[in-house]
Amino acid sequence: MDTGAEQVPAPAASEDKKRPGRPRQAATETQKQKVERLQDELRQAQAALKLSEEKRASIIGHAALRHARRHTEFARALAAMLRAEIKAKADRAAVADLLVDDPGTPPPAE
Repeated sequence: MDTGAEQVPAPAASEDKKRPGRPRQAATETQKQKVERLQDELRQAQAALKLSEEKRASIIGHAALRHARRHTEFARALAAMLRAEIKAKADRAAVADLLVDDPGTPPPAE
C-alpha cells in the first residue's frame, strides 16, 4: 500500500530531549571565560534573591501595618520593637508615626 507519500525519519530521541542542569559549554571556553560566566550567574542569582527578599519584606510589612491599625496591643509592641531596632535618624523619621506608644495620638514634635 504505497500512497506515494515519503516517510520522513523521526529525529533521534537524544536530539529532542533536553539534558537536566546547566547547558554544556563548548570545549573552547577558557578558564577566564568560565570564571566570568560563573560570576555573571552569581550576580544574577544575587539580584533575584534581593528582589525576592524585598518582596517578602513588603508583604510582611503591609500585613503588620494592617494588623497594627486594628490591634492596639500589637501596635504598641511594634512601636517598642521599632524603637529598639531602628537607629538611623532618616529611617526613624520615615516611621515616626509608628513609634508612638499610643497609636491613637499623633507623634510628638521634635
